[in-house]
Amino acid sequence: MKTKTKAAKKTQAGRPAKAKRKLRTQDRLSPARRLRVAATDTSNAPKTSNQRRASKKATIEALVRRTEGAAIAELVAATGWQEHSIRAALTGLRKAGHAIARERIDDSATRYRIAGAG
Repeated sequence: MKTKTKAAKKTQAGRPAKAKRKLRTQDRLSPARRLRVAATDTSNAPKTSNQRRASKKATIEALVRRTEGAAIAELVAATGWQEHSIRAALTGLRKAGHAIARERIDDSATRYRIAGAG
C-alpha cells in the first residue's frame, strides 16, 4: 500500500486539503484590544529602556482621573473587561488611597472620578 505525501493528501471530497492561514497578531486581538493598541501605538516613537506597555489598571486610573470622570460603559470599552471586574479595579484604586467619587448626573449612567483630580 502506497502512502501519500503531505502535499498529495486529499480531503474526503477528493479535493486537495486547504492550507490553514496563519493569523497575524492583529487578527487574533479582540475588538476592544485593537482599539487600545491603535490608541497607544507608538511604533514610530523611539523606545527607551524604561518604557512599558500601559496596563489596563493604569488605563482605568487615567480615565477616572479626567475632570468628567468615566462611566462603567466607557471603562468596559477601554479595557474589554466585564462590569464587575471594573468595579473590583475601582475598589483596588480606593484601597490604594485614591478617593473615588461616584456621581449620578440626571438619569444618565453613574460616573466615577478621582476626587480632587482635574
